[in-house]
Parts: sequence; structure tokens; C-alpha cells
Amino acid sequence: MIKIGINGFGRIGRAIFKINQKHNYFDIVHVNDIDPDLKNMIYLLQYDSTYGKYEKNVTYVDENHFSVDGKVISYSAEDYIENVDWNGADLIICATGIKKNIIGVKNLIKNNFIKKAVVTHASDLVDNTIIMGVNENEYNNEKDNLLSSSICDANAVAQALNLIDNKWGIKNCFFTTLHPWLSYQNLVDGSLKSISSPGHFWKDYALGRSATESMIPKLTTAASAVINVLPKLKNKIDAISFRTPTAIVSSSDMTITLNKNINEQEVKKYFYAMAKENKYMLYNEESLISLDYKQIEESSIIDGQWIKVLDQNVLKIVLWYDNEWGYSASALGVARLIT
Repeated sequence: MIKIGINGFGRIGRAIFKINQKHNYFDIVHVNDIDPDLKNMIYLLQYDSTYGKYEKNVTYVDENHFSVDGKVISYSAEDYIENVDWNGADLIICATGIKKNIIGVKNLIKNNFIKKAVVTHASDLVDNTIIMGVNENEYNNEKDNLLSSSICDANAVAQALNLIDNKWGIKNCFFTTLHPWLSYQNLVDGSLKSISSPGHFWKDYALGRSATESMIPKLTTAASAVINVLPKLKNKIDAISFRTPTAIVSSSDMTITLNKNINEQEVKKYFYAMAKENKYMLYNEESLISLDYKQIEESSIIDGQWIKVLDQNVLKIVLWYDNEWGYSASALGVARLIT
């Protein structure tokens, strides 16, 4: 079995760990995080306020090792990824979203310490960006050693937009993402520090307001991230976002002007059929709420009950996605693709 290491044991890193252990895709041999307290990392792995208690038996071995159902995994707390002994890992999944770590991964590959890596962050420093179910056929095994799995919003939205453009042609699209709070946001009003660029503060002052009290409008890189994997949509799509006072599951509300006339039943039948072919997408017509989509591994769930058509060529679509669990499953999909 291929050996991998995980850099960053936060929300995404732990979700990747649990999904991998569930499906036994890889042999995880090492975990690195900046927290030197391994007992705390074990505690966070075992008890999750969003997903509940982990079903596997996690135990502390010593300050550099822990075990999951008897399988011992090494642990380190290095700030710089290049200082880590990756214990023979063939591939690293870097789940920090921090630029210096992406640079560090590039150096590890360049110096032959590892063969391949996936970063869970949109970046122009990678060899290629892959969204599973959308552009995985563009992966080049000879040239692509450092890949990005893009961002959660793009993983969800690109699924639908690619299918729609292939079938009817997109004239333009504007979408709004509704995204739960993230760990860097404030419980009470204050300045907001950047996680991806340490030492810097967000200039979007509203984002520093209390995450638990309001929906907060903000700019988003979702549209540019989609265009990065679907350049055919350049100058055709744009987006804004709202941070919502919820813990998990995102949604995207999309309004799309098409090049061809359509009707609602035609669209519903198309997505129903496509969801059966694309293992990273689901189609649903039940009357559900956001929490019903929690811990679903698919990147995008089309909500059939909200498919609407106006003036024959204006299409309204709502889709859902677990912005942690679904995205982490897709990142693992990229890792599986390149090994």
C-alpha cells in the first residue's frame, strides 16, 4: 500500500485522515502539525463538535506516536514542512492552506524527498489544479508532481457548470455561495488576522465582526478557482459569498443564462442521469435542510426541487456541499489519481 503523510491536522486534515481510514485508500505513516501537544491532537480526532465521536480507538503511545485501532503512526510538530521526517511517505497531502508550506512541498519534491504532493488550497505555485469529476483527465503523470485540489466552493460549482456548458452552453452566470464560519473568524467583533498569510490582517472589515451573530457578505475566489480548471468560462462567471452563522454545509445559488432554450423537466432529467455517471455528484429532490447534507462525501448535491427556468433560457440552480467532508473526499480523490 502507498504510504502518505498529512501536513496540518486541523479541520481538513482530520477529515482527510478519517475518510482515508474508513476506505483504507493509503497507509498514513506520519502526521505533522504545529501543535506540540499530541494528546490534544488525539482528543480533537476523537471528539468532534460537528461530526460526533470517532468510532475508531485512538490512543497515545508517546510524544511522537499515536495509534488508531492498533496501527502506530508517527507525529511531529514542525512549523516548516521541510524539517519533517516523513517516515518514508511517497506522497504528502498538505492541508494547511499556507503559502510557505506549498513552497516547502515544492522543495521536498525537487530534492527527491517525496515523489508527489496534493495541497488543499488554490495556488499558482502548483503544477496543475484538479477537481475530480471535472478535469482529472488533464493530469499528466510525467509533469504534474504538485497538484492542488482547488477550494471547496469550486469543487461543488464546477461540477454543475461544466455539465451545463457542455449541454446547453453558458452565456453568463452569477452565483452566491453561503459558507459556514471558519476558524479564523471572530466570536466577537475585532480585527481579523490572516491564516494563509501570517502577520497580515484582512482589509474586509466586516469579516472581523462576530461570526455567530450575522450573515457576513464578502468577496470570494470561487469564480476564479472555477475558471482555473474550466478556462472556457473566462469572462462568463462571477460570484459573491456570505459567511453564515452555521457550523457546516455550504450552498450555492446559481443564476445562469444559457445559449439554448430549456425547460425544468429537461434539466432535472439531465442532472439525474449525470449524477449516476459522476461519483462526485448527487441529485436530490427531497425537501431537505443544510444539516441533512452533513458528512456526505460527494463534492456537489444538486437540489432538484429548486431547479427553475425563466424566459426559457435563464436557469436557477441550488446545490449543497459539505465544505469540509465533501471537499476532503475530493482531495483524497486527487491523491488517488496521482499514485
